Parts: sequence; structure tokens; C-alpha cells
Amino acid sequence: MNFNNYIKIDTVSKAVLFLSCNEENNEILIKINDKEIKEIKLKQEFIQFFTCSEDFSNPLSPEFHIEIYFNNYVISYEVTGDDKEEIEKFYEYIKSILI
Repeated sequence: MNFNNYIKIDTVSKAVLFLSCNEENNEILIKINDKEIKEIKLKQEFIQFFTCSEDFSNPLSPEFHIEIYFNNYVISYEVTGDDKEEIEKFYEYIKSILI
């Protein structure tokens, strides 16, 4: 699975489009205030801060969670997959976009 297909960067408007995914053993969940959505476009300038947690130790299902905080809501980005190396790379990629 190529996780980069689920992130689109719009350099003109300085925004990032996040898409959800549910394929075989790979899953990307996006939630706004705990309500699941299919996609969201975020303008980077409005991100106040974000927190990260990861668990790459489970060989069957490495995962990470990123909480992105805005003024009035929280976006939860949860990724689970079967390829530990791919999940770790994707985790670093997402963090680099948000910084």
C-alpha cells in the first residue's frame, strides 16, 4: 500500500488533504471530535498544535495516532497497517508535514 496516495499537499493554498482508507490490513481513520469522516482539507496556518503517539512494537499491527488541535475542534488521524517499516515512514512523513 502506498500511503502517500492518502495525503495531498496543496502548496498554493498551504493546505493538506487527508483521505481515509480501509484496505485489507491497512486502515486510516479520520475523526473530528470523535465523529468519523472520509476526508478533510486542513489549512496549515490554523493548526495550533498536534500530539503524537505510536506503537510500532506489534508486528501484526503497527499503528500511530496524531491529534491535531484547532480553535474549536480536534482532528484525530489514526493509522494501522501490516508493514512496520511503511507505517514508520508514513508517521515521520505526516509529522514533517504538520511542523
